[in-house]
Amino acid sequence: MEQKTLFERFKKNPLFWIFSGRLFFLSLNIIFLVTVLIGVISFITSIFISDFKDPTDKVLVISPMGPIVEQIAGSNDPIDNLSGSLPRELYVGDLLEVLNTAVTDERVQNILLSLDNISGTGQAVLFDVGNALQKLKDADKKIFAVGDYYTRSGYYLASFADEIIMNTDGAITIDGFGRSRLFFKSFLDNIKVDFNIFRVGTFKSAVEPYLGNKMSDAAKEANLAYLNILWDSYKNVVSRNRGMSSEDIQYFVDNADKILTETDNSTSEAFLNYGLVDKLMPRTKARKYLKELFGESEDKKSFARISGFEYFQLIKSEKNIEYVEDKIAVIVARGTIVDGVQPPGMIGGDSTSRLIREAHEDEDVKAIVLRVDSGGGGVFASEQIRQELLEAKEKGLTIIASMGNVAASGGYWISANAHEIWASHNTITGSIGIFGILPTFDRALKEIGMTSDGIKTSKIDLSGDVTRPLDKSLSAIIQNEIEYGYSRFIGLVSEARDIPIQEVDTIAQGRVWAGSKALELGLVDNIGDLKMAIERAAELAGIDDYNSYYPEQEVNWREQLFNRFSGYINWAIPTYIKDNLILKESVKILKDVEKLNDPKGIYIICEDCQI
Repeated sequence: MEQKTLFERFKKNPLFWIFSGRLFFLSLNIIFLVTVLIGVISFITSIFISDFKDPTDKVLVISPMGPIVEQIAGSNDPIDNLSGSLPRELYVGDLLEVLNTAVTDERVQNILLSLDNISGTGQAVLFDVGNALQKLKDADKKIFAVGDYYTRSGYYLASFADEIIMNTDGAITIDGFGRSRLFFKSFLDNIKVDFNIFRVGTFKSAVEPYLGNKMSDAAKEANLAYLNILWDSYKNVVSRNRGMSSEDIQYFVDNADKILTETDNSTSEAFLNYGLVDKLMPRTKARKYLKELFGESEDKKSFARISGFEYFQLIKSEKNIEYVEDKIAVIVARGTIVDGVQPPGMIGGDSTSRLIREAHEDEDVKAIVLRVDSGGGGVFASEQIRQELLEAKEKGLTIIASMGNVAASGGYWISANAHEIWASHNTITGSIGIFGILPTFDRALKEIGMTSDGIKTSKIDLSGDVTRPLDKSLSAIIQNEIEYGYSRFIGLVSEARDIPIQEVDTIAQGRVWAGSKALELGLVDNIGDLKMAIERAAELAGIDDYNSYYPEQEVNWREQLFNRFSGYINWAIPTYIKDNLILKESVKILKDVEKLNDPKGIYIICEDCQI
């Protein structure tokens, strides 16, 4: 008889499994307690041990990592957390608080912008940060910019500096604005997959990649119209800051190859000679130069400085917030509008509606400012949010929509019924159109020798079985639904904005507008930033003394535990997986598809709004 192992004998004993289960939960509790302990120690260290650096005689260093955003993205997806796929982001509200406080803080006389790591920041956010930097200049504060390479976003902010320092081997990427997309029609034909498309709107180009192999003339026209406005705004700000003309910037961009030949193809020398930077230095000399400007740090290893984070901690500790009964709720709606409960960085039909509901159920809340940064999403989720805002209006609350980088399609749908809509000059909005997508794989299956067959008790197949050709009756039903959705969209805009429906239809059709043009068309009421929108909300609500606050979705302790713990084990994921471009793009495509979760498969999304 074969001898059984000790484990085989033990595993048949119920006590073994009880012990194993208790050991498992004990391990989880230990991990949780360790995590909490680390968090507490970190908090105490940051508050008490750091001793809040005194900014006197120190330069305030602003060094953004990644994009500057309206809301820090979060995720409850273990794969996101473990893979480190979430981007590093800087919340624009914190940055603006630092810059605006420094305007009147006599202890801060110099600001240093370190801009090597900024990326992907929207034009409306850049505009707001630029305005804050201008206020510093108007207050006679000196601004310096330093970097090896300046992206388009980084150079926009650097242009506000009194002096721009660039690495001797550095460069600036100023190439205007463009929009390109991948087109899949030939590929889909090759693999025998049919994408059945339903849409309304001449300029609703989100579905074009499935219909052809190039951008339509209508899409090119619409995209170029708003891109030209953004580019003109960019050139005007940069040229003003650098004492040049807008034409000078355009000439440099268009003739960079010719200008390079004048400096023996030295890129950095070309930027210097053209007046886009003030000094060229390798890192070693730059460090010495900054020591000369700002003095040495206590350890003599660097220059005397205080980081933006340290300064933020300091001003928070110094601020005395008095209790005020009246409140304004600022609800951030950033990302794709998706059904259900979603983490920060995505707009959930359920989760965002819940934040609005909690706000209007609070008797102390007198106004809601909806800060929108979204290119849209599903119709169902968008309507949930709009209805919750209408409920708040019926209760007598003032509703202001404040548009950030993008408030198009579904982003405009949820904004339309506000008492007033505020946008930035550079906000991308409009895209009032609607579409549906239903892929079918019958030809692809047939190609590999597979077919689908069956029976049904009704004439029309409403299931949308992707293994069969699309039923003509179902196709007609979906198209009717899309056309009804478009009529509903322009109807609610017409009613909310008091614009004749024929006029709305003319400026709709899926077309995208920049904020300044949207103001002319009556799609928005005012041009201004979030601060101005909050002040206007208080004025309309008739309150003078108030506190503004940002309702946030609650995260349970398990999610907090996993999010924190996963950060410690992120190293365990192979770097080549995280950095593999093809894999990253594949994951992105899958996640984009995952977001299309509207119950009816009907969407109001502006795919051309992200630049």
